[in-house]
Amino acid sequence: MATPLRTCVRCQIDVLQAAGKRRSGQSIANIRRQYVRLPGQPVSSRAYSDNAADGREPSAGPRITLDQITEQLGVPKPRIITQTQPRYAGEITGVLESEQEPDLTDEEFRRLHPGLGSLTPWSFPLDDGCKTIDSLSDHNIGEKVKLRGWLYMSKPGNSGLVFATILQGGKLIQAVFDKGAGYENPQSILSVRAHTPVEIEGILKYKPKKGTKPTAHSAEISVPEDVENFHKCLEIVVSRYQAIGDSPKNPIIAGTAHTGDKRYVSMRTSTDLLKALHLRNKVSQICRKHLDEEGFLEVETPLLFKSTPEGAREFLVPTRDPGLMYALPQSPQQYKQILMAGGILKYFQLAKCFRDEDLRADRQPEFTQLDLEMGFTDGTTVQKTIERLLKRIWYEVLGVKLPAFRVMPYSFAINNYGVDKPDTRYPLTIRPFERIIEQHSALARTPVHGQWKYEIITHPCNITNSKLGTITGQIASPTDGDLAALRGPNPDCIIFKTGEELDYPAIWKQLLRVAPYLKEEPLNMEKIIGDLASKSYIPTNSIIAIGRRKKEFNPGGSTNMGLLRKQLCQKLIRFGFMQKLVGWKFLWVTHFPLFTPVNPSENEPGQSGAAGYKSTHHPFTAPTVSTRENLFISPWKTLGHHYDIVLNGVELGGGSTRIHEAELQRAILEDILKVPEEKMKTFKHLLDMLETGCPPHAGLAIGFDRLIAILAGRESIRDVIAFPKNNRGQDLVVDSPGLVTEKQLDEYGIALKDKLLEGQEESVPRAEHEALAEEPAKDSKTKVLEKDVEATVSGAVVAPVAGEESMVTNAPEKVAVQEEPAAAEGSSSTVEPTTEVPVEAAVEAVGENSETPTPEPETTKIEETQELKAEKLEETESKEPGTHKVEVVVEASVEELTGEKIAEEKVAEEKPTEEKAAVAKELSVEETTTTNSEKKSE
Repeated sequence: MATPLRTCVRCQIDVLQAAGKRRSGQSIANIRRQYVRLPGQPVSSRAYSDNAADGREPSAGPRITLDQITEQLGVPKPRIITQTQPRYAGEITGVLESEQEPDLTDEEFRRLHPGLGSLTPWSFPLDDGCKTIDSLSDHNIGEKVKLRGWLYMSKPGNSGLVFATILQGGKLIQAVFDKGAGYENPQSILSVRAHTPVEIEGILKYKPKKGTKPTAHSAEISVPEDVENFHKCLEIVVSRYQAIGDSPKNPIIAGTAHTGDKRYVSMRTSTDLLKALHLRNKVSQICRKHLDEEGFLEVETPLLFKSTPEGAREFLVPTRDPGLMYALPQSPQQYKQILMAGGILKYFQLAKCFRDEDLRADRQPEFTQLDLEMGFTDGTTVQKTIERLLKRIWYEVLGVKLPAFRVMPYSFAINNYGVDKPDTRYPLTIRPFERIIEQHSALARTPVHGQWKYEIITHPCNITNSKLGTITGQIASPTDGDLAALRGPNPDCIIFKTGEELDYPAIWKQLLRVAPYLKEEPLNMEKIIGDLASKSYIPTNSIIAIGRRKKEFNPGGSTNMGLLRKQLCQKLIRFGFMQKLVGWKFLWVTHFPLFTPVNPSENEPGQSGAAGYKSTHHPFTAPTVSTRENLFISPWKTLGHHYDIVLNGVELGGGSTRIHEAELQRAILEDILKVPEEKMKTFKHLLDMLETGCPPHAGLAIGFDRLIAILAGRESIRDVIAFPKNNRGQDLVVDSPGLVTEKQLDEYGIALKDKLLEGQEESVPRAEHEALAEEPAKDSKTKVLEKDVEATVSGAVVAPVAGEESMVTNAPEKVAVQEEPAAAEGSSSTVEPTTEVPVEAAVEAVGENSETPTPEPETTKIEETQELKAEKLEETESKEPGTHKVEVVVEASVEELTGEKIAEEKVAEEKPTEEKAAVAKELSVEETTTTNSEKKSE
């Protein structure tokens, strides 16, 4: 009987080309594309169908057999033997008949691999009959099962009974060591430390219902309805156990939250973290499957890129070629545009991106993006593709059918919600009312005062003044809401409440706080407030928030009223004055301003241009056709083909239609952003690509970490990343970033200033420090002079920073004395260039009253004179042409310094007192100058 194959014709041909020699009349199923209805949106996917009973495909032509294909191709084909039903669409339902080697027994395997016998005294890994907690079902009840995991905890029941808990995959199952069931020494498990890897074997049974005797395993049982918690009603009556790993050196207490450097323990014990990682895997598979069905090609782009001014600060990667460095990509933006010119018209990948940004609670220096690009299309097609993908993810993961996504221009979002990523679930909206004031005030229409925009938010709420004061204080508090617009005598925003009747004088007093210039003009207070009340701007029994801002075309990502709206809603929900927000509100925010004014406080380089503004998204975003004429007249009024996908006030991702014309791209970079010439050279490859005939293209990237956090219901993306960085950019598990040695830096031609390197030792041995502490007190003047010398030689090398006290005590093997800064103008003393002087000579020159010489450092670097530097540099260049050292030093070992010590002491004793005082004064001046420079650096 012919057995149909569930695979595509292309794959079957590949199988045939590598097949055996036998033939058969096996037929294969035809492939057809059909639309499967997902939540409210048709989605293209492959469907695989079996042959009908009459040997023909439904609504298809004559079937295609293997004989027909192989005769046309001239290749042999295998004989297919039916084995099992397919597990998934596309799996072949048979195995190729060929001569296969028989499975080896354990003894045969050990004989072929003798080394494994001594390394694995237990059955692992030779025995594959172990179960997992997830795989246990009611069919295994009464069977003898084997399980491997960690001993989570153990406790005695009585003299012949001990209960233990085995941890595996974030789930726990109970193990019973019962003497009555045949286990000889149940108390032995109590000596095993928690979190020791163990292997247990025993009979799987249901737990007895609570209230029955522990030994009554045949008592009434209670089985949970949900399959996920089925393991909670099971127990294993152990007949054998064995430790298969080392016990933890330090105790691990059950129930403790393990964070930081013990992240792997959290993975082992935290069900939430494991669920998040499983969810991450599931969503990534859905994305790959869906985009593959849509015809996308997954392409990996390089991680070693070059530095280009796209907008964010980059991580640099040095090379051994002097001055040449890679840069880790901020995104695959330029590579995927190059792919469009290369004809890869549907590209995607789960890409790693790197940005050296100011770290916040929800930022990571490295993150993952679902990145895609499409050629010969515009942003509308990209938006539809992403919408279909997100609907499929929500349906397959959460079982939620999403409606069509709302589209909102940037200007509408700013004017009505005060933010470019609004959470439309909040019922509050922002309404402007400056026109009402202007109708009754000539002063308000002047150029000075007419630049202000006044906005109001109202929310019906019966709240007390004290409770509203608490909410306002929390929003304005630097430790909570940190909204500075609410602070000060003349704030930009105010919050107050109205009662059963409107108090006009009180409302007018509040209005004057944000519009103080109205005091200078006689106005009809009742007329203005009456108009506001008649138009429902100030209703009774409501919370009122009023704010002002300048009438800017591009106020940025948010306004003060937008931030106040969000925080006010959050506080009202917390105190029970507003219902908790539920549901999924997706929307597209489009038509952003193409350029944004540079804000120095953001500490971001932008495109390093001299125009005073930067690209809102990136410099490759195309302007809209309707505003393209403003590019060279009023660039800040130009809108871009930029679109963001927003969910519940969170920006999931963003994209744009790209510039595909080389002249337009060059004009925006050079003429509008005024990118410097040296920076323009970094875009040469992109401009060359556009000049070869690049098709119109558009794309988008979704923050994959943020997407998983929302699906998992987590607030921070750190909770869904296996090894996240903390808010200082550190991975505490592996202690990165770490210090490197001077030898490593020398290979890359890099020298650090005022920093410790890995492997550098203390300038003063610890034993000598202790000896100094035990000596009697010296003359105060001598101590001060010795301290000055020590600070000049070793202390000035390192400028300690917060949290590095332990690093400072570890002085380097080679200590580079920092070049002293030039003396300030008008200073009576002049700092001379540092010359090659032994450390002991400088110490002895301080004074003869010194009873104990200052301990010598193990190895010291003394800065060379200018002549010696020049000689060394010439020598280096002659050996390695094109290689330039940043700093040249001379090493003096401890033995060399010690050997010259006696001669130096005699010379120091012969110096006159006046010369000693001059040396001490000079060292004191150097110490003061160095200390001041250290304070400035800190």
